[in-house]
Amino acid sequence: MIAIAFSVGTVVAAQTPAVTHYFVYDVGAISTTDAWSFRLNQSGQMIWNANGHAFVYQNCQSRDLGHLGGGRSAAAAINNNGTIVGRSQQAGGRWRAFSYANGTMRDLGGNTSPQIFEAATAINFWGDIVGVESVQGTLSPQGVRYQTNGVSQMARVLLHPPDGWSPVTDIVDINDSRDVVGTIVDGETVRAFLSTNFGSLWTPIAGVAGLESATFPRAMNRYGHVTGIAGNGFTRAFISRDPAVPATDLGTFPEQLSFGLGINNYDWVVGWAEQTSGDGPRAFVHDTTRLIDLNSVLWNGTGWLLREAFAVNDAGQIAGEGLHNGQTRAFLLQPMARPPVFNPCTIVAQPLPANRSR
Repeated sequence: MIAIAFSVGTVVAAQTPAVTHYFVYDVGAISTTDAWSFRLNQSGQMIWNANGHAFVYQNCQSRDLGHLGGGRSAAAAINNNGTIVGRSQQAGGRWRAFSYANGTMRDLGGNTSPQIFEAATAINFWGDIVGVESVQGTLSPQGVRYQTNGVSQMARVLLHPPDGWSPVTDIVDINDSRDVVGTIVDGETVRAFLSTNFGSLWTPIAGVAGLESATFPRAMNRYGHVTGIAGNGFTRAFISRDPAVPATDLGTFPEQLSFGLGINNYDWVVGWAEQTSGDGPRAFVHDTTRLIDLNSVLWNGTGWLLREAFAVNDAGQIAGEGLHNGQTRAFLLQPMARPPVFNPCTIVAQPLPANRSR
């Protein structure tokens, strides 16, 4: 058979996309113990994690990113140049922050103490990398920037004057303007913060009115618009376009719960919501006007239950997890105006470059 290069999506949308129907690609099996962090860049490259290994998926194929000597890795983010960041174990068991580019995994350096746990959590187009450091086995992470084989700590926040300073403990995302979003646990309250200067100064993000007890950011777009989860117990997906203004509740399906997990530059939000009480989550996309159950717009949905959507790019591609014939699988959705006449992955794709990671 002739080898034909096939891409499930390398063209960035030039105008606002519209939700039509989707072809679902089965990316691979995952388990409930995997670090679920499905992310997409604008070229349709998708990162996913399974069995303690980080992978990148493109052209119907996955590549194992390797590790730093300890046999385990977890990818957290990918930028539009295809550089991936996350965390990986060394031979001694210590978790280190890594970046992966051109087939090679690189330790980002940082604190040399064997007691320090490190993780890179986000990267922008310019290669700015952010993440956390903490004393291994404790719940005391500190937001950091990874720069030139070292780290610098981000500014602390004065939560309770005059002496109640706290680090931002969960760094969620960074965009190309060096806006950074993260969270602080303040007693019984989870508070979201936005920095417009690379973590040097933080501004609180107003939550959804009535659900201010917890505001969990989960993703941010190039304009600093943030999506996430508002509330504790009773939760709603939200979008915040201005940290000083109460966030917008995106609603849910007939039941009460919804989570916002990914956002693109058109303010599309993806996540999950309850369709029926006790029936589990169902993946959705919110196209700025309505909440759409992704299970209802599949060309090839037989056997599938899409449960959670984690990322959406400007071409409308969506990554997440669901059940296929009862097995938990990672998926990639490709928007298609009409059903394909055959499964595109039956075309023999060009092999991915050899894995040169260590």
